[in-house]
Amino acid sequence: MKVLITDFDLFAKVGGGQTFYRSLIRKNPDIDFYYLIDKEARVTERPDNAHGVPFQEKYFLADLNNFFDVNPPKWVYRSFIRASNIATSVAGMEFDLIDSPDYEQWAIFLRPALDYHRVKFAKIALSLHGKISTTLKLDWFNQGKENIPLELEEWKQYATVDLRYGISKSYIDEWQSLSRFSAHYYHPLHFFELPQPLEAIASGDRPDLNFVGRTEKRKGPDIFIDIAWWLNRNLYHEANIIGPHSFNDTGTISSETYLRSMLGDRQSPVKFLPPKPQQELMGLFARKTVTFVPSRYDTLNLVALESLFSGCPTVVGGGAGVCRLLKEDFPDVPFVEIDLDNIYSCLPAIENILSDYNNYRRRLVDSVKNSTAIADSPILADIYQQTGQYEEEIRDELQSWYGQLMGYWVSTQENVSFLQPLKAQLKPTLKQIKNNLKSTAGQLKGKILQPLADDRNAQLVKAPNLLKKYKEAFNATEQTAKDLAEKIQMGWRLGSGYESEFQGVRGKLATNYRIDRVRLWRELARIEELRGNTLVSATYKVRALRALGSDQFGDLPFVLRTLTEYGFPKEMAAVSALYGQPSEREERCLSLIEQARLDNLANPAGDEYEIWDDRRGDGPYRASIIVSLYNAAAKLPLFLKTLQHQTLIKRGEAEVVLVDSGSPGNEYEVFKDLAPTLGYPLLYARSPQRETIQSAWNRGIKLAKSPYLAFLGVDETILPDCLEILAGELDQDPELDWAIGHSLVTNVDMQGGWVSDIMPYDRTGYEQDLVYLETCYLSWVGALYRKSIHERFGYYDQSFRGAGDTEFKNRVMPFIKSKVVDKMLGLFWNYPDERTTQSPATEIEDMRAWYLHRTLAGVKYAFQRRSPREVENLLYHCLGYRKSYCKHTSTDFDHAHNLVTYLEKVDPNAEALKYAPGIEALLGTYRSLDWLPKLSKFSPLNSMLTARKLTKQWEQEHQQSWPEDRLFSPHYSIFNDNRHEQHSFLWFTDITASKK
Repeated sequence: MKVLITDFDLFAKVGGGQTFYRSLIRKNPDIDFYYLIDKEARVTERPDNAHGVPFQEKYFLADLNNFFDVNPPKWVYRSFIRASNIATSVAGMEFDLIDSPDYEQWAIFLRPALDYHRVKFAKIALSLHGKISTTLKLDWFNQGKENIPLELEEWKQYATVDLRYGISKSYIDEWQSLSRFSAHYYHPLHFFELPQPLEAIASGDRPDLNFVGRTEKRKGPDIFIDIAWWLNRNLYHEANIIGPHSFNDTGTISSETYLRSMLGDRQSPVKFLPPKPQQELMGLFARKTVTFVPSRYDTLNLVALESLFSGCPTVVGGGAGVCRLLKEDFPDVPFVEIDLDNIYSCLPAIENILSDYNNYRRRLVDSVKNSTAIADSPILADIYQQTGQYEEEIRDELQSWYGQLMGYWVSTQENVSFLQPLKAQLKPTLKQIKNNLKSTAGQLKGKILQPLADDRNAQLVKAPNLLKKYKEAFNATEQTAKDLAEKIQMGWRLGSGYESEFQGVRGKLATNYRIDRVRLWRELARIEELRGNTLVSATYKVRALRALGSDQFGDLPFVLRTLTEYGFPKEMAAVSALYGQPSEREERCLSLIEQARLDNLANPAGDEYEIWDDRRGDGPYRASIIVSLYNAAAKLPLFLKTLQHQTLIKRGEAEVVLVDSGSPGNEYEVFKDLAPTLGYPLLYARSPQRETIQSAWNRGIKLAKSPYLAFLGVDETILPDCLEILAGELDQDPELDWAIGHSLVTNVDMQGGWVSDIMPYDRTGYEQDLVYLETCYLSWVGALYRKSIHERFGYYDQSFRGAGDTEFKNRVMPFIKSKVVDKMLGLFWNYPDERTTQSPATEIEDMRAWYLHRTLAGVKYAFQRRSPREVENLLYHCLGYRKSYCKHTSTDFDHAHNLVTYLEKVDPNAEALKYAPGIEALLGTYRSLDWLPKLSKFSPLNSMLTARKLTKQWEQEHQQSWPEDRLFSPHYSIFNDNRHEQHSFLWFTDITASKK
């Protein structure tokens, strides 16, 4: 039997498909296999039944540049060219069968191409290895985007061939769900020779963890990094990623870029090692190692078989087809399967292996030796002889398309045949030149745009067009709801990056203005009021009050009335105190702050519960995790299962208190199903009616049986040793009230699977007073604090809906001591649904929770029991500090102004007051950029130039006298001031109904 494999350089390339075909050839010596040689050396060691056919290029994609018609679609041109060149390479030859891999799509045109080039054959078989469309969709660079043409091409290819066979039952089933044509199962033992198992080479070291494979996202290298991060670091020696990286289309970005960023965010010691040849891998499997192949999607995965049957403990992702093979054919051979819906569930099994490695490996080797699986499927020759099945309509369509394309190609080739050899010779060079030009163009564009990444430069370039953009947006009609929706979007483009992904360079220069913001905010407020979004309107007007420090436009009565109507009486009082009579401001603000402290000294939580399900022991415990539940049923299982890995919970030293705040969901049913399997102390309590999150937390405080408290939502979690580390810190220092580590914000899918990292909260260089500049420096995720804080200084204010945590910190910070542990301990899971704290209502609440404490009265409340030197220290920070979620240096001239005012009262001779003139000048300058009263074509540009000049002058003057021991020196950037970094985004309200 003569078989043509339509793949290239089988004995030179390193890849899963080429490895399969090499094994196929060696295991079937009675079949003569032919394949194409492109870059493989003519003199290469091959089996006697392997025959290389030189690849000839007669057809080129550029030949079809001027072909235009409805059909065939452009996305099949490449397959036409490749199929035709394959056919011309074997023109006039004769085969019994053509074997084509499905990781290429040229089989859609192989039949007509071979017929056209007078190649005789009986059937075409499609060898099923895996869908490229799925690989691309799951890779780093496509962000889950579909490739519909590629999926359609794959489907047509599957339908037009005669036979289909695959080495993975899972992948065959995947195709069976999409097509009526069956595929034959070719058992891996027909071509794969199981290695001899070996016990590990004697070593006193702890085991190494090795990810082996390409670092495509579907292969799960990120899952490996996460698991290594969560495992007890004392249980393993090294963690390594071994394998080649994947690249984007232009070859400019690799998977390594994403993975190194991931490692940096996790403070992870995982190393990258180059790919290893087969012999070295087998040597690796013989050492004291655990192999990881945590695939999300893999038709089989031969590495898992090689590792496992070498006697090496192996951890396999549930998306790999090899899991099914092992369960069905080798049920007694142990391996660890990663549940892709909860990757952390495998941690106990892996830790058991690491803790008892030698004994586990000995048992694994024994089970491998005793396994007796056989290949219970047809041999290759029998599969090749099966009757063909195909979709006649699809085959006819593809025949027609091929005829059209070939007809066009022939019509363009008159008198140009002499160019074909030259084209073939030049193609590699031209391809390289094209790729270099594409890369160079991308780099050049990046260099051109790089200066615009600095907002100071970008705003300068944009400034002369501001008046023109205002006229377009402000003068747009607003007669109908649709008009208003279009007009509000024009405003969003002016003040943000709204739809910037659809803009070219020129378009982006007409959006995201960050000067004269007060005018735009007040215009957005007017339009939102017309659209019925009165609270949003009031929110924008409050921003204008904050930006200018006073009510210059008479907006205060509207704001106060709106806040009252929408049920924000305390926020109304705070805004009135902030922007009412200036002479009364300090007294009124301080009164509100003090009253809030007095009002919350006692725990107001009720004792009535609609559901009470207490599965705790008598206690006491070292730590309590308090969780507020509302519409949390879908996320609850992963959350509760993840807490099982807490070391304190494993030892029975921590409890979990679930407070259901009158949720409309079925959280309790989920809890009842899960609780018996969790094995740790749990309390489920449901309030009689819906309550705020602060009410739930106060209930949890009352119900907790431990001295230390942690608070989490079901979209947050903590690393396994988090509670133990932080409880140890509190145990060691009786004066310490609150301990926290770093935390990481990640995007996850609806099942909680990792998608990408967003940012870390890096609290390096922590000082408690930094929380007055950036509230996230002290938080709850990855934190633990003493329950006695509440007994001494008060409880959460239950009148807050979303900002009560911020207010609580500001209220108790003058009385507590906190510290940061330099370890990543907390993790945010950002599910695709919106977080409840992201709303205009929360921004309104922040007027009471945050901005009230940033007044002169707030400074007095914070520092009246402390020395002027501590006030000076915070003043220095205002002129140069780093937000926990940023890498650049920020300033806060608004707060610096109030610190200066307070410091002048308590210590008029303070050294830091020498910076006061610059602070006042820059605060006035920054305010003037937010409101340009006399607007003309060039006034925005002139204002920007003036502001930049003054900023630079004061920066240089302050640098000359700056203390050398400060971590940050003054580097003033207008748009890195806090007024541009907090509550500066726009609220994209619903416009879907208005568009109809």
